[in-house]
Amino acid sequence: MTQPEFHFDPAALRQALSDLPLTTAKENLDPPKLTEIYIPAQHNKALLPEVSIVVGMRGAGKSFWTAVLANDKTRELVSNVAGIQPGSNLFVKVGFGLSEDNEDFPTNKRISSLMDQGCTADDIWRSVLLRHALSALEKPLSFADSVDASALWVVANRDQADRYLAECDRELYHQEKVLLLLFDSLDRLAKDWGRIRELLSSALQLGLECRTRRAIRFKFFLRPDMVEEDDEIWRFADSSKLLHSMNPLTWRPNDLFGLILLHLANSESVGLQFRNAINRQENVQWREVDNVYLWPRELTAGDQPLRRIIEALAGPWVGTTAKRGFTFTWIPTHLSDAKGGLSPRSILLTFQHAAQWTADNEPNHKAALHYEGIKQGVVEASKIRIGEIKEDYPWVGPLLGALEGETVPLTTRELTATWTESCIKASLDAAKQKNRLPPRRYSNDPTRKGDVQALVDDLVELAVLYRTEDGRFNIPDIFRVGFGIKRKGGVKPPR
Repeated sequence: MTQPEFHFDPAALRQALSDLPLTTAKENLDPPKLTEIYIPAQHNKALLPEVSIVVGMRGAGKSFWTAVLANDKTRELVSNVAGIQPGSNLFVKVGFGLSEDNEDFPTNKRISSLMDQGCTADDIWRSVLLRHALSALEKPLSFADSVDASALWVVANRDQADRYLAECDRELYHQEKVLLLLFDSLDRLAKDWGRIRELLSSALQLGLECRTRRAIRFKFFLRPDMVEEDDEIWRFADSSKLLHSMNPLTWRPNDLFGLILLHLANSESVGLQFRNAINRQENVQWREVDNVYLWPRELTAGDQPLRRIIEALAGPWVGTTAKRGFTFTWIPTHLSDAKGGLSPRSILLTFQHAAQWTADNEPNHKAALHYEGIKQGVVEASKIRIGEIKEDYPWVGPLLGALEGETVPLTTRELTATWTESCIKASLDAAKQKNRLPPRRYSNDPTRKGDVQALVDDLVELAVLYRTEDGRFNIPDIFRVGFGIKRKGGVKPPR
């Protein structure tokens, strides 16, 4: 066992952990606080203007980074850390995103209305680009400054629009500026997958066209299924050139822990003491930018000294002995999905809830977090993760809900036997009622439509299920626990 070498005030750290922010899961374009921005080294490339395609699971940071890059102050911090183009030379706008009242880009309702008025998808995206290009150069508009007016003007003046874009590109280049257009939350472009595919493919084609320009770049934050599972989206000439510039938004367990520790390092109540305690052991240099202490990357590059810090906060084991698991590895293992994907929001929730549980139930515990609090934190994170998956894919809830009380792993027959006709109907109705897409293969694949095995594959695609070596199906703990599903060889899920 590795003995912790760091000495912290457990009660003070417990209070600071109770105040962890949860803003990594963005629901709008408001920028986060500078103290909430942790930049994993593997995200550096994804934030560069030259990288057109950024792929990430739910909660990986797609909307978070969209909000960060779209704001001058937060983008400047990223520039200092990750080395992207200086903010003074980068003009960033959002081409599509979460906000429902942002006049910079059309909502899905406006898109639908414009297409009903004769606009093509290309007309709409070209008008968004033209509007922002003229604005970046402070040039007068040839149309009223609105989403509708610009799109309808492009329909009637396509040749002129293309000439304007070429002129804007030249002027931006000569002024040593770059216009970067961000696209996020693209699953909300429309209510049916066919229309989403049409709109997304058109935007990607325009983004590819702009790669030949000198000062205009597009960046698309995409879900994995949009890249890996739907060839129709990419069925246009030279689409591979975009995919070659693709970068994933993945989180190593070390960086998730780093996100927690960044908060402690910048806490008004314990920040100074926390940084001093680490300095006494590691003698690191804390870089300060705009009154924000950046987390030293050497502390998360490997497992040490990070593991010693986490063990000083939460103890070495998830129990009284090592038999129940080591805290440093147990937490990320129980928070990952079937593909090993980890969400910042999940670990923030786990630590926040663990701190609150410990304060309420074990206030005199020698570490900031009690192991039972950590377990309960994972249960809470599971509930939230399930809430997220139900929000994005409402059809998942009835299918996994039918497995309550079952024991995994299950054979295909055992799994699908729980899905009665009424269960599948409830699954499809849930998606329809919440205006979300139905299971893609089961509902849209021309050769597999209505095939229950297609439902299994849809869940595997979402990393909710995975196949074991013997061909059965298992469910990762982050989903299993919240649905009350048992595991062979395991203990009853905590409640």
